Amino acid sequence: MKIVTWNVNGIRTRPSLKEDIESLDADILCFQETKVTRDMLEEPVAVIDGYNSYFSFSRKKTGYSGVATYCRESCTPVKAEEGLSGTLASGKGDVGCYGNLGYFGKEELESLDAEGRAIITQHTVRNSDGDVKDLAIINVYVPRVDSERDDRKEYKLRFLTLLQTRAEALLTQGSYVIVVGDINISHRMIDHCNPDSEEFNLRPDRQWLNRFLWSEGQDSSLEVKDEQELLQISTPDTKSGQFIDSFRYFYPDEKDAFTCWCTLTSSRVTNYGTRLDYILGDAGLVKSSLKACVQMVEVQGSDHCPVKAEFSLAGVAAIKAPSLCTKYMPEFAGKQQKLSSFFVKAAKKESVNASEEVIELTSSQSSQESNKSVESNPEKKRPLVEDSGKPVLKKPKLESKKSSEEGKQANLMSFFRKKQLANTKPEPVKQKSNGDEKSSDITNGERIQDKTVDKKLVEASEKVVKTTDTKPETVKSSSAAWKGLLGGLGKPPLCKGHKEACVIRMVKKDGPNKFRQFYVCARAEGHSGNPEARCEHFEWLDKNKKKKL
Repeated sequence: MKIVTWNVNGIRTRPSLKEDIESLDADILCFQETKVTRDMLEEPVAVIDGYNSYFSFSRKKTGYSGVATYCRESCTPVKAEEGLSGTLASGKGDVGCYGNLGYFGKEELESLDAEGRAIITQHTVRNSDGDVKDLAIINVYVPRVDSERDDRKEYKLRFLTLLQTRAEALLTQGSYVIVVGDINISHRMIDHCNPDSEEFNLRPDRQWLNRFLWSEGQDSSLEVKDEQELLQISTPDTKSGQFIDSFRYFYPDEKDAFTCWCTLTSSRVTNYGTRLDYILGDAGLVKSSLKACVQMVEVQGSDHCPVKAEFSLAGVAAIKAPSLCTKYMPEFAGKQQKLSSFFVKAAKKESVNASEEVIELTSSQSSQESNKSVESNPEKKRPLVEDSGKPVLKKPKLESKKSSEEGKQANLMSFFRKKQLANTKPEPVKQKSNGDEKSSDITNGERIQDKTVDKKLVEASEKVVKTTDTKPETVKSSSAAWKGLLGGLGKPPLCKGHKEACVIRMVKKDGPNKFRQFYVCARAEGHSGNPEARCEHFEWLDKNKKKKL
């Protein structure tokens, strides 16, 4: 059995999700940061041939958080449940086994599951000894710590404690347990490109992960500062050392093994990142069945890369997928249409019905006689009802080309051209034919066939047509025009390290310099000793040096 975890940073942005899933070559795929809510989920994402999917959606924000698990049909789960606390349990096909939740308040549990950060699927598997056993896969997207918000720090720690409570409860019930996903923690200093050597190991979330994992010769004791912090990351019922980091099980000391990079600074080019994505299996499962674990750094399309683990387990498919499966949702099961479909598909249905009516009318004798009478007398209107009793559908009138052209919006560039050219109309040309004079207007798009017309007038009219064309030649010319009107910043300065043009960045953190712009080296961020990485050039943008009009 092959399991993949990947923070996709928006599942709807994938050009072809089916191709991505097939290329990853896994039986169970766990995606994080899907950024979809129930109303945004579309059939090409929800229903994929050969797989069944399970989603958890954010109840607080649109296009935020979210996780999804895709299971190959050969590994169809027996049960599935959204969330960790049971507050989102449907009562049908839930996984259960919640542990002691007495250390959490009711509102707290609802809040911890309101952001769509966890989904659990329970499978039936057969191990190498031929024994059949349950396997619970917990797909999570752990919250990120915001240094400027203490409430989010506490939220993350309580989420981790709830995760451990649920995982250990499932383990106690005799099931294999695998926790996969974006844990948003760099466990050890070698998992971070620029660790703070003094405070690194003292962060409470790292303390939690250090206690959650088992490692030979590793001290799992907590070095917390006070009892209140201890209660945030543990309960008296939680244990330590129950799970193993699958990647570190094979590569305990490998450096620069990162899974996440900053896209703004292109740090993936120099491998200046962090390791945030894990496949954590219970110690008994990892020691007996884990065959391999790799980081798929070659896979592009997100600021994270996938991580894949292979276990010597064989999936035993359930007869029927759990009720949480997306294919059972009314909008995808054919039981109910989305409200928008009644407006989008109405025209198509009318055209189909109209064609069927025409076929029925032409097949009847009365319809044929009516058609003959109309042909013999064109002025006579077709009756609204034929002898067969079926109404004749009138052909809808098409809008004239003139009316459609009048509705077009003029290009913004047309307002900056000379008015006299845009309003110029060529004088009518007098043509002589057999002693009689007749006027012939030269209009745009007409071909003049009379060779006696002065060529200069023709050239003048063509010049007017080209000048009044409102469509810009290229996007580049439009951009250049705007720069000419508003004034540009001029040429960027050259960085001191590479003598290359700098790029502009903006301060986003709160403080006196928020929204202020500055110049930095355009190269990718990396270690200071890497000559190919970004140099230390920094220069504030002086707005007074803008190019004048």
